[in-house]
Amino acid sequence: MEAKVMMIKCQKNRKAFGARIQKEGRNWRMTWAFKIDERVAQKEKFSSESTIKGSFIFDEEYPGCPHCGAQSFFTCGKCGKITCWDGSDTATCAWCGNKSKIQLVNELEVKGGGF
Repeated sequence: MEAKVMMIKCQKNRKAFGARIQKEGRNWRMTWAFKIDERVAQKEKFSSESTIKGSFIFDEEYPGCPHCGAQSFFTCGKCGKITCWDGSDTATCAWCGNKSKIQLVNELEVKGGGF
């Protein structure tokens, strides 16, 4: 089984958290989320510049963002990093501050999420 940790920031407070994902065929299943200090994440190389491509599905047990409870995420069209998402029509990237409308897609290419 292939499993990785994505580095995500909370849209509400800009604090980091890790989300565990595991490969299931062409999909990535999000199974767990946990608070993490950004310095620890860098030490563990969770902030490396790698890419994950595919469909993301959420396990029934996935707790969502440990800071605000948001159950999903989006990738920023400007910096490509990941921020939690509460389902609203517009969102602000917690990494670079870019504001944009959310576009739903079947597959994502996530860069620099720390895998």
